[in-house]
Amino acid sequence: MSRRWRVAFALSAIPAAFGLLAWLALLGTGWLPDYVIYLRISLGYLLLGIGLALTLVIAGFLALAYALDRRSRRQVEGARAEAAARRRQFLLRLDHELKNPLTTLQVEAANLEAAGALEETSGVSQQGQAAARLKEQVLRLNELVIQLRKLGELETRPIESEEVDLDELLGDLVAEFQATPEGGQRRISLNLPQVPWPLPRVQGDPDLLYLALRNVLANAVKFTRPGDSIQVRAFEDAPQVIVEIADTGPGMPEEEQGQVWEELFRGQMARGTPGSGLGLALVKAIVERHGGSATLRSRLGQGTLVTLRIPTRP
Repeated sequence: MSRRWRVAFALSAIPAAFGLLAWLALLGTGWLPDYVIYLRISLGYLLLGIGLALTLVIAGFLALAYALDRRSRRQVEGARAEAAARRRQFLLRLDHELKNPLTTLQVEAANLEAAGALEETSGVSQQGQAAARLKEQVLRLNELVIQLRKLGELETRPIESEEVDLDELLGDLVAEFQATPEGGQRRISLNLPQVPWPLPRVQGDPDLLYLALRNVLANAVKFTRPGDSIQVRAFEDAPQVIVEIADTGPGMPEEEQGQVWEELFRGQMARGTPGSGLGLALVKAIVERHGGSATLRSRLGQGTLVTLRIPTRP
């Protein structure tokens, strides 16, 4: 127990001490009439009882406050420990994500040097292939840095607030992916309500919302096979608009589903697939900055469903 709590509990005994002193002072009767002696003794017991009662009440409140303070401290310490563990895990993942491209850059730099020497002696040029591999790894590192910067800015910078037409935004998004070679090999469909009324507009940052939805749909395209189905659907559940992006891809293990929103997490199915590991972390940060939430459900061999709940008003 800290010093301030010991002092507080000690001070709580003051009413009882005053009651005891008053009781002792009123015990002295001397040559007084009986009714005065009775009144003085009764008053002494009354003051003593009030003092004891006040001390018990104050001590009870202090005990409750002390228990709540201890619980709050334990919660804060637990949160700090969890944050420290998450930070260590993040740094380990960042180290892993940076190690592979940096190793490749070192190897390809050596290859370029060797290729230059070979070209000087034999006239055979291998620098083009090595330069292409270098460019690929540099672009990967650049994408990782950009995503990390966006994630950091989301925690501090203010976001735009204007009316966003999700009907138009989702339509543009689906059309964009349908026009890509990978998206054209999947059956991407869009289902939006029109009767009895279309989706309400939401208040938020249109660029950030587009980025969040684009990241989810990009994941669906990336982790499905040609011929798989991807459905983008939305409906109103006042005071929210719910956007769902579902696919018939391979799914993911149940034990990984709670970690997909963490920075740089890459599950078993993502290994060997290009990506920064920050896409869904950005999605979660964007949706939560808008006062909403993001959830994911998946079944191995059946597919994945990502649900974004976006309030119509902040």
